[in-house]
This record gives sequence, structure tokens and C-alpha cells, in this order.
Amino acid sequence: MGTIYHVKDTKTIIWPGQRIMHLLINDTIGADHMAMMLIEFEPNMQASVIHYHEQREEAYLALEGSATLSLNGKEHQLSPNTVVFIPPGDRHGIIRTGSEGFKMIEIYAPLDPDRIEVES
Repeated sequence: MGTIYHVKDTKTIIWPGQRIMHLLINDTIGADHMAMMLIEFEPNMQASVIHYHEQREEAYLALEGSATLSLNGKEHQLSPNTVVFIPPGDRHGIIRTGSEGFKMIEIYAPLDPDRIEVES
């Protein structure tokens, strides 16, 4: 059965100095195959965790602010309305944000957590 709710009513995970994640769609509401998150990155965040997934596909939609995405060793600037598709095996990670921070939607499938971190 379908579900309708407000972002403020979802589970939120806070990583101080890095980001806030609002878990919008996942197995807790009955999703079997996909997830969706609203992620708010802090201004001037610096991160270096590059990772990949063996089976998971991901899509990002940039909403506000700016960020730098490392994708297979190349840096790409993300700004509002930028769309990113990341297939399994691609090494990626948001490594920097601008002075205003960065907000994006992330959608992924399958739900299985297969995150493998690599040295950057």
C-alpha cells in the first residue's frame, strides 16, 4: 500500500560537521528494492571517503548549493539541477562543498548495503 508523509516525519541521521540525512524511502515503509534520501551537506565540508558498490545503482539530483564529486578519479562540479547516475563499480564520493553547503536527493537500488571504501 502506498504511503504519504512529510520529510519532517522521517528518520534523520546527523553526522556533525559533515551532513544530515533524511531517510525518505526505505524498507521501514515497505520498499523492497529502492531507497531515497534527502542529504544536506555542511558548508565547506571536506571529505575523502571514496567508495563503490558491487551491485547498487545510484542517482543524485542536486537541489541547492555546490559540491565536488569524485567519480572514477575525476572531479566534477555539481550545482542545482545536475543529475548524476552511478553504476555498480564506479568509485565515487562527495569530497568538497561550497561556502553555502549542498543539498541533494539520492536514490539507490537495491537496498542491500554493499559499500566498499577505498583509499583516495
